[in-house]
Amino acid sequence: MFRSKQYLIELGSAFALYAALLFGAAAVERAIEPTGALKLAINLAPMLGAFAAAWAILRALWRMDEMQRRIQFDAIAISFLGTALITFGWGFAEGAGLPHLRAFAVWPIMGTLWGIGSLIAIRRYR
Repeated sequence: MFRSKQYLIELGSAFALYAALLFGAAAVERAIEPTGALKLAINLAPMLGAFAAAWAILRALWRMDEMQRRIQFDAIAISFLGTALITFGWGFAEGAGLPHLRAFAVWPIMGTLWGIGSLIAIRRYR
């Protein structure tokens, strides 16, 4: 998938920033018990790390050769379609009593399917 040292440094740094902001925001929220816009800002602070991770992934995609891009396109398409089908189907299943699917569950589904899609695409283009 993504193997360059530069990518691993960029993504690792983004995840470290995310983790620091996540734990920092939780500590600040417990310490000062904010309300309103300040509470929202504190809770959204970890998104800076998430945006940095997204930027690292985009930069890695832009540095790939055409075959790597094709593999990743297939993997992302599988992930997108699979996530859409799972979440859409789950929405119908909620009407039958399944618990509500929180938005936090979407990215792990998407990420897992991206990994599975990568394996499928790599096998396909061998």
